Amino acid sequence: MTRPDFLLYHAWNSSASRKVRFCMAEKGLAFRGLVLDLNRFQHHTDWYKRLNPSGIVPCLVVDGRPLIESNLINEYLDEAFPAPPLMPDDPFDRHELRRWSKYIDDVCLPAVQKPNWTQLMRPMAEKWSDEELQGRLAAIPSQERRDLWTRMARNPFSRAEIDAALDILEDMTVQIDGYLRKSGGPWIFGARFTLADINVSPYVVRFEEERPGRLRPRVAEWWRLVTARPAWRTAEIGGFTADSERSVREAMPDPA
Repeated sequence: MTRPDFLLYHAWNSSASRKVRFCMAEKGLAFRGLVLDLNRFQHHTDWYKRLNPSGIVPCLVVDGRPLIESNLINEYLDEAFPAPPLMPDDPFDRHELRRWSKYIDDVCLPAVQKPNWTQLMRPMAEKWSDEELQGRLAAIPSQERRDLWTRMARNPFSRAEIDAALDILEDMTVQIDGYLRKSGGPWIFGARFTLADINVSPYVVRFEEERPGRLRPRVAEWWRLVTARPAWRTAEIGGFTADSERSVREAMPDPA
């Protein structure tokens, strides 16, 4: 079977991009990468929104057909390239893995955005005039993202809000501990490394950065094993194929 051509639009510090890079590395799938400059709003340009109408990263283009939403991209990859398998065999466990991945997107992603956006986006957005802010907002397709940018520009998250968000991520690590106790480890669903481990990993990165040394012993050992995987190192630093990585600025006319 001839493998398709993979073109991944992503950003190195994007949690969702990390998930897909990690999954592709576990599958041994090489891709051509195009790095979007989020600080130059390349993900809000018309040409990119034709690929991903949500205007977010990542977007995996497979033989010219775009795939979006990181959890769904990873499920596609596992179905299309079943070795090694990254879903449990038991249908109930598959349901629980999907519920867990939904929790990560619905609860953990909004939580991690509070410290992330405050650190990375606030210093830029607070300098915009009202006219500049309205111009930026007009290019953003989702109300949720428009609200985030408005907060960064005019009403930043308080320390209490950020601490509450980090409490949510800490609860996430407590839930990982519960899964490991139930399954017996070493992975969230037992002996097999799965998308449950992959999909949560970017949020553990941020929790560790914000609250170092707070992982419970069982979770700390699980995290040591995750970060020791060759695929993790590949996903974090690159090296999928020689000369695979270019920036959008180099690959196409400047969209700004």
